[in-house]
Order: sequence, then C-alpha cells, then structure tokens
Amino acid sequence: MILDHVASPADIRELGIADLRVLAAECRQVILDTCSTNGGHLASNLGAVELTIALHMTLDTPTDQLVWDVGHQCYTHKLLTGRYKSFSTLRQCGGISGFVNPDESPYDTFLAGHASTSLSIAAGLLAARHLDGGNQRIVAVIGDGALSGGMALEALNNLGRAHGQCLVILNHNDMSISRSVGGMAHALNRLRTRTWYLRARESPLVGRGLHWLRTLLKRIYLPTIFFEELGFRYFGVVDGHDIGKLIEAIDMVKDIQQPVVLQVVTVKGKGYELAERQPAHFHGVAPFLIENGLSKEEKPLPAYSDVFGETLIRLAENDPRIVAITAAMMDGTGLAEFARRFPDRCYDVGIAEQHAVGMAASLAKRGYKPYVAVYSTFLQRAYDQIVHDVGIGGLSVRFAVDRAGLVSDDGPTHQGVFDVGFLKSVPGMTVCSPGDRVDLVRMLELSAMATGPFAIRYPKDVAYDLSEQIGERVPMTSGVGTVVADGSDIAIVSLGPVLRSALEARTILSSDGIQACVADLRFAQPLDTLLVTRLAGTCRAVLLAEETTRSTGVYAAVLEALVRSGMNIARIGRCGVPDAFPAMDKRAHLLSTYQLDAGGIARAARALLAGQD
Repeated sequence: MILDHVASPADIRELGIADLRVLAAECRQVILDTCSTNGGHLASNLGAVELTIALHMTLDTPTDQLVWDVGHQCYTHKLLTGRYKSFSTLRQCGGISGFVNPDESPYDTFLAGHASTSLSIAAGLLAARHLDGGNQRIVAVIGDGALSGGMALEALNNLGRAHGQCLVILNHNDMSISRSVGGMAHALNRLRTRTWYLRARESPLVGRGLHWLRTLLKRIYLPTIFFEELGFRYFGVVDGHDIGKLIEAIDMVKDIQQPVVLQVVTVKGKGYELAERQPAHFHGVAPFLIENGLSKEEKPLPAYSDVFGETLIRLAENDPRIVAITAAMMDGTGLAEFARRFPDRCYDVGIAEQHAVGMAASLAKRGYKPYVAVYSTFLQRAYDQIVHDVGIGGLSVRFAVDRAGLVSDDGPTHQGVFDVGFLKSVPGMTVCSPGDRVDLVRMLELSAMATGPFAIRYPKDVAYDLSEQIGERVPMTSGVGTVVADGSDIAIVSLGPVLRSALEARTILSSDGIQACVADLRFAQPLDTLLVTRLAGTCRAVLLAEETTRSTGVYAAVLEALVRSGMNIARIGRCGVPDAFPAMDKRAHLLSTYQLDAGGIARAARALLAGQD
C-alpha cells in the first residue's frame, strides 16, 4: 500500500496522478474499515478524500495553516500526517480524536468540533500573520451546511475585506447556496483565470467590454455576486473527486494576494454506495456491517431520542399548537417521523441554533408550543437567545436537550455537562431530567402545559423502564422530587438516568448491611429543598449523583439549602464530573471514571459514611 510509506504530506508530493488515485482508494477503504469497527463520521470523510490529498499536495503544511471546519471530515488528513499506523485507535480511549486536535499533531492548526468556526479562526490567523510579518498561506475548508451558521456569515463579512492571501475552500456536497454548477461556471472560471484576460482587463478600451461580459455572467451565476460583493474573488466550480483538476485549481488560486473562495463539489459517502444513498444516516455511525450497513450493536430498548420523538407525535396529534424546531439534527434528535407526520409544523433551520431559539420565542409569543430539539453541546451556542429572547419574556419555549451528560467517543467538544448550569441560571426556567423513559414521557406531558421556559435533558443512551424497581410513581409536579427506595444510613440523591445506578448501588450496599435511601430529584430547578433537607435530617449522610460538572450542577444549591436550614453538611458528598473537560472515551467508562456507575456510587457511599473524602 502507498499509505504504508506515507509518514507526512512530503511523501506524497512526488506521486503522479495515477498513484494519487490509488492513494485515495486506500484512504477510503481504511476509513470505511475503521468506522465499521469503531464508529465515526463516515459520509463526510468519504466525501473529502480527494480534496484533502490535493490540499496537502499543493500546500506546504504545516507551515501553511490549514483550518478544518467542524473537523468531522479530517480522517484522510490524519492518514496523511503521520497517524496511519495509529488510525485503528480512532475515537478510542487514549487513541486519536475523531476531530482535529493540536495536542495530537502540528498539522492540526486549531481545535474543532462544532460547525461554522473555521472562517473566524482564519481571520485571527490572518491578523496574527500580519502582526508577525509572516508569509505562510492560510486555507480554511468549510462545507455549504456550515456556511449557513451565523458565525460563518459574520466571519465572511469581515474576512472579505482582509489584506493578503486567504483561501476559503467551499466544499459543496448537498445544500449549496448556488443553483448552477455546470458549464457556465466552468467557462467563467476559465475566462477569469486566463493570462490574456487578466492583462486585457487593464486596457481602458478592451477592459470595458470584458467588464460588461463579466457583469452579464455574474448575473447568471449568483455565487460570484454573493462572494465578490463581500470582497472575495470567486472561482469554481471544481469536481471535488478529480484530483488532477483540484490540484490545478488550488495551485492557480493559492497565492492570490486577497481573500479567495474556491468552490468544489463533492458527494457525501463517495465510494460506499449505501452512504451515498443515505448520507444523513451514515453521517455519524456506530460500528456496522459493511456489506449491508446494519449496526453491529443490538438495540433491544429504545433510546431517549426515540421516546422523545414518539411522545411528541402523540402530543401533537391532540394539540395543533405543538411545533418542533431543530438545527440540522432532524434524525439525531428523533424528529424525522414527526417531520413526516407534520411537515408544516416541523422546522430544520440548519446549523443556526441562535436562530432556532429566537424563532421559537416568537412562536411562543403567538400562542404556539415550540419544542427546540438540540444537542446539549450545541445549545451552548444559543445562550444569548435563551436569556434575552426567551427568559426575560418568560416565554413558554420547550427545550428537548439531547446528548446531555457524558457522551461516547467524540471527546471534550461534545460533552453535555454544562447545560444544567447555564439553563438554571435563567430566572423562571424549569430544568428537569428523567430517571427513566416513563418519566421522560411524563415530563414531556408536563411541559406541554408549561407557562414559562421548560427544559428536559436526557443522554444519548438506552432508555430503561425502572417501573419494577420504583413501584408506584408519585405525580409529576414541577419542582418536586421523590423517594423511590427507603433507607436510614445514607441518602443517595440522583438527578436523571443515573437513578438506575443509584438503585443498583443500594443493592450492593445492602449486602454490607448499609441501608441506603434512594431519591430522584427529577428537577434541577426549581430544586426540591424540602426533600433534601428532610433526607439530611433522617440519614447519617447524603450523597448526590449528577452527570454534570461540579460548578454547573445542583450540588452547590443543595449545600446552600442545607446551610440555610441549619443542617450539618459534614457528611454531604458528591459523585459527578469535576470542573474539567471529560476526555474521549465510551460513555460507560466515563460514568465509571466519575463514580456514576453502581460500583462507584457504592464505594463513594462507604467512604462518606467512614468520614473519608
């Protein structure tokens, strides 16, 4: 294999086009094989193979600074920059990241995990180059989907007026801003890059005619107008799977001393027919069988996202005011079937979380019941709208916060451990987390009747039914928790699906003669202070278990409630994430690391009763 001899991009720069095509096929196969074993972002990476090879052929990386937007198309980049031998560890604990990470390689210019950031990063690199007096090239690769994000558009507004070289590669693979990618675009590109044209344009006589012709073509080909009015020179469209044309195009524009946009067209999932046909399904995958695309992981129980989607459909059938909004995560949040059932009441706004929340606020103002379904890590981007557009007006926007808590494989950029803190800091916001799928349904039913902002957070995990362990359930009332198992030695107070581990820990402790009480807080805000003070008064110790960081969870609020009640807080402990960014690992291992599995909670309970930290 050619890849066996590639330790850096320098090793491919003497290869001919035929060998580069072989290299592309090898990269594609390694990516497919590895994702089928480890899971990962498949479709986007398969689509960017030839583009990545062409970039490293034409640029002097890592001196030239290559910025990837999101980073979920960087697998070929990793294979070409010294990580082929370790690629089998992709997204594994202690292995290489599924995104770009400067701690991993000098070829990874800047950390990425969220969309629409690359152009702002490039603008900063341009400013630094100017201040340093450097001459390295700066190249940002952004997809048409990420270009819909507000941050990218804000950066375009500034970047086009920058001085000196800056190349933006617009990787168009589906939702392009353009509607013409054919012969006219190619003809325009060829015309505008001919040496005779560039010289003739300076002639007063000939230049006027060429200006008229160019204006006519620009009116036909809209992307040129869009980008050039912002200050960029626009080139395109180039076949993103033709390595020869890509190399020629990048070589042609890489040293132009002003901001340039080069648009290339690629196919998501290229080379794997199933991914080409279903790019959304194969965007992010668990381990799967290559021959049929079926998951290797059994799914005997529904996930929380499934329960959310099914319940919202049932509620919407009886309430025409219910609408759903998501930001480019229709399938991931469980809204795909809702969109099919209620196409006029479901909105995918693209990678625009701020817009999603603002839109939801105005719908709520008009008497509708909007549900904003978004991953916890992406909801962070809409915090201003949560405060300004929703919170101040006390509007009844419902937030379905998916991927809350600890998340497998994607590392620190995707951990949902901060949402409790930034949501409960908004006055009037109800924040809750179900202990199992039955309570998720009941919380959704409660949220439909809400008269203020309401957030329900749940993990990317199997949604268990704990009815057998819990028994009869008390009514779901905002701000009211419940004791699900009695005990007098220690009270294990949980928030969210960690309830299952708390109940299992109670069984472990009973074998040691320790009688543990298990309580489910259910609500982070309003907090059931009566419940926690009662438990602190009747048990020798209280152990809080929460899937959040220490400073953003409810631990501090629990302590405050106990101090105000005059309780002794010497025997109050916590299991949860410290004030740190969780590393890349499997969810189960992360739960164990932070003592949020049954064994960890049991050990923490014993230590607390023994007076240990």
